[in-house]
Amino acid sequence: MKKAIYWFRKNLRIHDNPSLNSAIKENDELLFVYIMDYKIFNPINSDTEKIGKFREKFLIESILNLKKDLNKINIKLMILEGNILEIFDDLKKYSTTVYGTKEVGTYEEREEKILYDNDFNLNLFEDQNLFESKKLPYQVEELPLIFTHFRKKVEKLVVIRDVEKFDPTIQSKNDYLSPFTIQLEYLMIDTNLNSSYPFVGGENNGLNRLKNYLWKSKNIEKYKETRNGLIGTEYSSKFSAYLCLGCISPVMIYQEVKRYEKEIKKNSSTYWLIFELLWREFFRYVYLKAKNKIFLKEGINGNIFSKNFNNDLKLFEKWKRGETGQEFIDANMKELKETGFMSNRGRQNVASYLINNLDLNWVWGASFFEKHLIDYDVTSNWCNWMYIAGVGNNTRNWVFNPERQSELHDKKGIYRSMWLKKKGQLNIDLGLKKY
Repeated sequence: MKKAIYWFRKNLRIHDNPSLNSAIKENDELLFVYIMDYKIFNPINSDTEKIGKFREKFLIESILNLKKDLNKINIKLMILEGNILEIFDDLKKYSTTVYGTKEVGTYEEREEKILYDNDFNLNLFEDQNLFESKKLPYQVEELPLIFTHFRKKVEKLVVIRDVEKFDPTIQSKNDYLSPFTIQLEYLMIDTNLNSSYPFVGGENNGLNRLKNYLWKSKNIEKYKETRNGLIGTEYSSKFSAYLCLGCISPVMIYQEVKRYEKEIKKNSSTYWLIFELLWREFFRYVYLKAKNKIFLKEGINGNIFSKNFNNDLKLFEKWKRGETGQEFIDANMKELKETGFMSNRGRQNVASYLINNLDLNWVWGASFFEKHLIDYDVTSNWCNWMYIAGVGNNTRNWVFNPERQSELHDKKGIYRSMWLKKKGQLNIDLGLKKY
């Protein structure tokens, strides 16, 4: 009997999961595992806070949703916690062949190296990519600095694969006992009534969100016009947290948008959602080219605009707590603290303010986002921070004026009042749907 371990990582789904399908096809029996390692959420840096409670909550919901779905087809998901080598040393009694998703990021690649170095046979697939690296129309080392050059060539030359159907015909090893097994429980945290991300984690909820945003509400048709919004669930797709944990795949989203364009309507907004998927893909390849440079103060392009990047902890604490005195910045930081989410418009502004107004080290801001954003994605987060800091994939010095931005995007001050809770202002209940 051919046996292997299937290791869920940031692909917490059963649909459109190439590594899972391959493991099922190539083996007679599988042991399914997920490993919790809170150390990877708490990198040693100037910010010593632990993983944010909202990010942790969404992660746990996604894991338990996967466990429940697998259980329906008589597959047991073992949830383990501890040192990765010690865990796999125990699992090798079952098999040394491991299937999973190929990840990007320092901690993720370190895990893979540990297993390679200890003679595990790793079969890793690019489940989280829009397209496989072999389709990249460049050598990774030749990846252009500017996104537009990448996008135009990819759109011309790369064909995105079809969505893979899930084949559940596999025998699962359901009686394996591991000393590292833990019982994972939901985090009971109240959802702020004004949250723009009141969604629950997991593949089922991710697929429902995709269905609702496209086919039910048709809000995708105005995505380009509304994506800079600040309030509510519908100004943007809100796919990001599901994407970062692999509850839904980028290919699933891409092909569903293409189907919508074919059957309902194609416009600049439907294209713009695909455009954003290409940005996500580009940043994954930026990491593969630059590796750890994306985490360094000088970034991948050097400090060409001579920013200060000072290390002032008192100013940083004020920024973190939303106590800078700049209302638009403080409102966005309060939203992050109270919900684990912030709009793209907010992220650009608070990053620019930290870098250009407070003259602080952008790495500190990126690290803070890493711990607290529900939708934290290693390459999207760090490469976007590099971009605003002027040390990444840009040749323009981006500086946002928060006064001008609040006038453009919060003219009546509703967003600021909502999160700063000014005297005389009531907490605004938007009547948001809870999914």
